[in-house]
Amino acid sequence: MIDFEQPLFSLFHIGNSIQAFNKRSEKKLGLSLVQWCLLKRLIDMPATPAHSLASSVGVHPSTLTQTLKRLERKKLVFVMSDPKDSRKKLVSITRSGMELLQRTESHLKKCSQGLSILSEDLARIGSHLQDQLI
Repeated sequence: MIDFEQPLFSLFHIGNSIQAFNKRSEKKLGLSLVQWCLLKRLIDMPATPAHSLASSVGVHPSTLTQTLKRLERKKLVFVMSDPKDSRKKLVSITRSGMELLQRTESHLKKCSQGLSILSEDLARIGSHLQDQLI
């Protein structure tokens, strides 16, 4: 294997692992990591515009739209038209969403304990990848 290839293969495997974690998390807990991030953010941002939510979590608007549809079907968020501008949507977490976050807290806390020692490395990797995008 050529020297420059190993980090790319490792990155590919990390991406696959994250995808698998998301699938298992949604199946076991009822929430993927993206869904969890959105719900956690909505606790501090009630009735927030969808575009603000997308940028605060760092997801593409199309990803947000699809994720909100799933969360809305599960009755974990409430999406309504902005009374000031009907073209815009406001998003809030529901009581069911809050309850699910509370139920998943201990499991996700255990998962994150192993990652906490990698936090700085993960932040550097994320930052590096952002800088490398063409």
